Amino acid sequence: MMKKLSAFLIIPFMLLIACQGNVSITEATYEPKIVIQGILIPGQVPQIAIRRNFPLNDPLIEPTEIPLTDASATITDDAGTEYGLTYNPETRSYEAPQLNVEFGRTYILNANATIDGQVLHTSATTLVPEPGFQILEEKSLLGSRIYPPQGDGVDFNMVFERSPNTGYYLVSIVALDPDTSNYIYDNPFNDLTPQDVIEDFEEWKYNYYWIHNRPPTAGESMTEIRSLYIYFYTRYRIIMYAADRNFRDFQATHEVTQGADGNHHEPAFHIDGDGIGVFGSAVVDTTYFEVLRP
Repeated sequence: MMKKLSAFLIIPFMLLIACQGNVSITEATYEPKIVIQGILIPGQVPQIAIRRNFPLNDPLIEPTEIPLTDASATITDDAGTEYGLTYNPETRSYEAPQLNVEFGRTYILNANATIDGQVLHTSATTLVPEPGFQILEEKSLLGSRIYPPQGDGVDFNMVFERSPNTGYYLVSIVALDPDTSNYIYDNPFNDLTPQDVIEDFEEWKYNYYWIHNRPPTAGESMTEIRSLYIYFYTRYRIIMYAADRNFRDFQATHEVTQGADGNHHEPAFHIDGDGIGVFGSAVVDTTYFEVLRP
């Protein structure tokens, strides 16, 4: 049975271009946009962050001004039923508690907001993956294991049941109790001091990778969790996502916005109108493992 968990959205929201080379930013390049961040997950209350962008050459606005608290938003299912979204100041997102997200259903988001005096509208559509995906713990190599690994560098692996019509899976790996005192300093990938670890702490605490070459049919697959993603003697949480097209394309394109020819491009948003960001869906499951000292 799939475990319930809070949505741990690992997508880093890098909607402003980060690139190499020189980019000339002028006032003419800025257009107000509604920024959408939301992943629908069956069994969880939809939470959609609706924010705004801002000009790069202007002083940074206050963080409290980025969320749009007075937007108007709805989600409509493929039966034509419309659900209004209400802003929750605690989560800084718009929620629809009455909407029960279901497997294999299509949902359309519509959002309206006024930014810099302009009335904007955006919409996006997601098709929730089919049921069936789950991590098969009894067939996986998890539990507790001593570091360093032997042989090929594989510490753990996960066997999972695929979601039909889904060929893309994302694996989020989070160290649950990381500290400079339990960092693995003799790992083969870097040579750091405790101060180095502190300076880039989140880089070592959070890791992820994606799987995009599995058959889009029901059946079992396996993925290896290599030492490259393990930097502390501690317990780890794995959240695995069977993702829709929108989630997949945004995740695969948002970090690299400069092509081999040197030209810059936007990430794949799949959002219409005056919007950018991601509105997608996924089926998720979670599990744990632990890395022990020798």
